[in-house]
Amino acid sequence: MKSSAIVFCIACLSGCGLQDQNERPVEETPRQAKIITVHKNFAALTYEFPGRVEALQSVDISFEVGGPLSKLPIREGSTLPPGALVAAIDPTDFNLAVQEAQVQLRLAAQDLNRKQKVLKENGIAKSQVEDARSLYELQRVRLSQAEERLRDSRITSPFEAFVARRYFDRHVNIRPGEPVARLLDLTSLQIVFNAPETLLASTTPDGVLETWAEFAFAPDEKFELTYYENRGEADSLAQTYAISLTMENTERWNILPGMTATVKLKLKRESEGSIIVPASAIVPTPNNSLSVWVYAPDSQRVFRRLIETGPLQAGGVPVRAGLESGEQIVVAGANHLQAGMRIQPF
Repeated sequence: MKSSAIVFCIACLSGCGLQDQNERPVEETPRQAKIITVHKNFAALTYEFPGRVEALQSVDISFEVGGPLSKLPIREGSTLPPGALVAAIDPTDFNLAVQEAQVQLRLAAQDLNRKQKVLKENGIAKSQVEDARSLYELQRVRLSQAEERLRDSRITSPFEAFVARRYFDRHVNIRPGEPVARLLDLTSLQIVFNAPETLLASTTPDGVLETWAEFAFAPDEKFELTYYENRGEADSLAQTYAISLTMENTERWNILPGMTATVKLKLKRESEGSIIVPASAIVPTPNNSLSVWVYAPDSQRVFRRLIETGPLQAGGVPVRAGLESGEQIVVAGANHLQAGMRIQPF
């Protein structure tokens, strides 16, 4: 109450000699007045959450064929270039299958050629040639399958990969689809944290000012984060949503999946008394309320607007109701204005 009284006294002093603006005739000669555009006053709040490092891509490598594991040149904790050998199955049986398919294809081709020549001499039925051609095509498919199985007896790294796990040693029999090793793509990392539903519901992309991660082993560094995705369903117990952010890996630090981080979000939040106006903009009304003159650019005229104010601050008077962000008000020359008067901004 004391602060509101101070604001009202300031308005009264600045409006001394002001008559009832609704009863005086409107003067058409434009009067000069200083105009400003008001904006909402926002505060930047920083939120902290515990986060966990994860690989952006994780692959359990497995064979599509089975057999004895003959090569496994990888070590856990090592990095493989793209195309590097991860593991290989003994290729003996697969090579023999390819050779057999090649022989069968060659025999089928010879049989087809022979029957085509005999057909020209009307020595055999056309159906026999068609059967020979079908057998030739079948042997081509079998050779392609044998060659594919031979290729599948080797696994190479699909990307620059960090070897996280090796599940077997050499000379064991591997079944198709059985994981041999886990490879991680660490060129980029994910930082996953759980956000409460209230934060997710009240935050828009435009409201995120900055996002970064901090690690205990690098207390003076900030690692910039970029939004990647968030889970669409809340955890049934904690009612939180898992949010994933990405971060470029660094050469200085060996950051690995499973490490803990502190995720910090700087968010734009509307502060109390969202619009601050100069005290000179506030004028009293005949019924002892407070108001401002709102400028309409289209008509170049001003109109009275009743407002609700908060406690006087060092930067001005907070307006809690009556004004919208983007509106223009008179801040100098307000004492001599009337409703509907044309003004010339300066």
